[in-house]
Amino acid sequence: MVFYINKQAIEIKSRFHGIKLTSVNECCCAIGILAKMYGLPMPQKHENLEEMKEELYMGIDGKSAPSEYATKIIDMLDGYNGMGTITNEFYDLLQYAYNEQRGTEPAYR
Repeated sequence: MVFYINKQAIEIKSRFHGIKLTSVNECCCAIGILAKMYGLPMPQKHENLEEMKEELYMGIDGKSAPSEYATKIIDMLDGYNGMGTITNEFYDLLQYAYNEQRGTEPAYR
């Protein structure tokens, strides 16, 4: 898997309204980006996507969004209704997205 392409997909999709994430890998990438933007520690690996999302949502509950970009990513992540097992590769992608996120805006700005 080419990790940076997944992060770019999130950034590109955030430019549009009403776009949803379409895969577990995009969701893992989004979770990593959001955790970093909200100043949370690296999320722990869980067995499935729902548990990963739940951990993220517990960490950001009650906090104001650090940017419009963060709000858009949350909306896209909320719109994903699929299930998925978190493989080591998906977790590596989440870690990549977390480590590569700088500030609260997408890289193209």
